[in-house]
Amino acid sequence: MKQLIVIAGLALSACGATGTAVETRLQIERVPVRARCPDKATYDRLAATQPRPLRDQPMPADADVRAAKVTAQLGRYEARGGWADEARAALDRCQEGEDLTPTP
Repeated sequence: MKQLIVIAGLALSACGATGTAVETRLQIERVPVRARCPDKATYDRLAATQPRPLRDQPMPADADVRAAKVTAQLGRYEARGGWADEARAALDRCQEGEDLTPTP
């Protein structure tokens, strides 16, 4: 029985000598994390400058005054460089993949 254990031990030690060496490397990469689109400062500015919806405003009884008020409101949204253009530009920057991560 003692000889059987010795033979088994020699056989197992021979198997261990033919193993393949394995190299493990650990690599850490720093990846910029994107801020929410749009970033907080842009979002706060857009929210503060958004024209108040007409449904939340009392409408004058006079048709001419009401039409002037609606036209002025539309101008705030649709004018070149108006609120709609600013909001669209903020969203377009996100789609282009611009990195919004603050630089330390």
